[in-house]
Amino acid sequence: MSSTTETSPAATGLALLRITLGVIIVWTWFQNLSGDLYTADGLEAYVAWLFSPDGNGSSLGFYQSILDATLIPLSDVYVIVQLVVELLIGVGLVLGGFTRLCAVTATVFFFNLFLAYFGGHEWIWTYVLLSMSAVAVYLGNSGLKWGLDRQLRSQLGSTKLAKLL
Repeated sequence: MSSTTETSPAATGLALLRITLGVIIVWTWFQNLSGDLYTADGLEAYVAWLFSPDGNGSSLGFYQSILDATLIPLSDVYVIVQLVVELLIGVGLVLGGFTRLCAVTATVFFFNLFLAYFGGHEWIWTYVLLSMSAVAVYLGNSGLKWGLDRQLRSQLGSTKLAKLL
């Protein structure tokens, strides 16, 4: 099922970008795991730090209100979901499996980080670059090059699910 698009230098570049994003997410996952971010107390402390003038000093009060009203009351459940989803996104991108779903989820994740850090001390453009990289991975179907999506697509034939890969 090879095509010129899958063998082009652009496809190689997008596959390298996909793998790099996956490695970044998996690496960060391990750091977060060892730093207790995947606990309710750790998440609550992180959100408090984001908006504290002595912490990051983020300036989007409306976003803090959203997190306080939705995320914090469900932090026991949210941290489990975050633990699993972040790992699945990273591994999916590294292996090129369900790449488009992983890329969309990563884009939403990175955009949320952009909002969380906006107006604070962190250089927010990192999250713009990560978000746009994930969009490029999605648009380029980069799981078809060096990824499991190629095998999945050939096994699924012309089904609707195959078109999403």
